[in-house]
Amino acid sequence: MYRRAAAALATAATAGALALGTAGAAEAAGPGFYARSHHSSYAECQAAGQAGEAFWGKIYFCEPFTATRPDVIVLWVRY
Repeated sequence: MYRRAAAALATAATAGALALGTAGAAEAAGPGFYARSHHSSYAECQAAGQAGEAFWGKIYFCEPFTATRPDVIVLWVRY
């Protein structure tokens, strides 16, 4: 329950940042990519990406949310 709420919050925050034009890392994702979830480490993000390959395929990547928040790693997927 907590992870779903946190993922929804991260997605909403990313969408809000994109709407305002202030998202640093979100702009690097490119068209067609969506923030799926956020994680506390790169390894955790990669594990989540591999676990969800049945849903979004092998096209996904992990990157820091912004330069000022490198402790939050975002999983970007392409549906």
